[in-house]
Amino acid sequence: MLDMLSFITWDVNPEAFSLFGREIRWYGILWAAGVLCTTIVVQKMYKSEKLPEKWFDSLFLYVLTGLVIGARLGHCLFYDPVYYLSNPLKILMVWEGGLASHGGAIGMTIGVCLYSLKITGQKMNWKHLGIFALIGLVLGGLCQYIYGLTVSSSPSLGFGESAFMGFLIGICVSMVYTTREMTVKTLDRLVVGVAIGATSIRLGNLMNSEIYGGPTTLPWGFNFIRDPKWHQPLNMGGSGELPCHPTQIYEALFYLFLFGLGLYLYYKTNARNRTGLILGISLIGIFFSRFCIEFIKNIQEPFEVEMIDTFGINMGQLLSIPFVIWGIWLLYSALTKKTPEVDTMPKNSNVKKK
Repeated sequence: MLDMLSFITWDVNPEAFSLFGREIRWYGILWAAGVLCTTIVVQKMYKSEKLPEKWFDSLFLYVLTGLVIGARLGHCLFYDPVYYLSNPLKILMVWEGGLASHGGAIGMTIGVCLYSLKITGQKMNWKHLGIFALIGLVLGGLCQYIYGLTVSSSPSLGFGESAFMGFLIGICVSMVYTTREMTVKTLDRLVVGVAIGATSIRLGNLMNSEIYGGPTTLPWGFNFIRDPKWHQPLNMGGSGELPCHPTQIYEALFYLFLFGLGLYLYYKTNARNRTGLILGISLIGIFFSRFCIEFIKNIQEPFEVEMIDTFGINMGQLLSIPFVIWGIWLLYSALTKKTPEVDTMPKNSNVKKK
């Protein structure tokens, strides 16, 4: 039997308090705290560069909207598209739970692209958008076709849903391509604040006793006694009441490290003058760590069992790969430029400095 001191019993009530008969959960509080921390960090950066206040106000609106919509749609379309497309009104019921970090990242990126179009006065290149959307549509359908040939069934994904995902990603890539200079410069600042925001959100997952890892004999294993799945036998997809990896804490600690690294690079080096350097390092750090940690996480959705058996990775890992590739490309581009940029202000801005 395991020594009683070799694991931690996690018995925290996810409800912080009640207000007018409605429960207020720690997850919601920490989610809001994460948004607030991100806002403070990025706003301070804008002030340090003497950028127009209107720029930050617009950025906050676009990013927050993109984050919420993207995180919700990401959960619905990436993890259970058949159910949500059959019950579209359920997509609007955010309070029932279900937010995906990869969808949030895509949503924030699209929000920054729209913000960049407004700030710089650029026009959307509809030809490029159509081409990228079509490529995404075809690749999404092709991936699902290959998936269907490889496994006997696909309970959660269908050809139409996969193609639709590719279509949306194609639109995102097109928008980044069109607004790449302003978008990447903005994301260089935003991603530093996002790291501390992600730290807070992962602590919210801990308070909910969710998205933890498999059984472990390490001394910091957690008994998540409030989660019904923790009590289920191992052969039924549960944890067998064994101490488990607190993967929420692993991710939170790594994001906290990236936050500190981002602040150092921004304020103490010339990294912010090399467009894409901070963003590239952050994308690689965030999503490569996520890719690795997923190996010890519990399966989130039933269809991922077939994915892991066939390809060796789950949906979270699959969605992390494009972000890592993008990060590597940004890092390479930033480091191979001979002369760091000095002027971070777009020269064709619609907004004048105060």
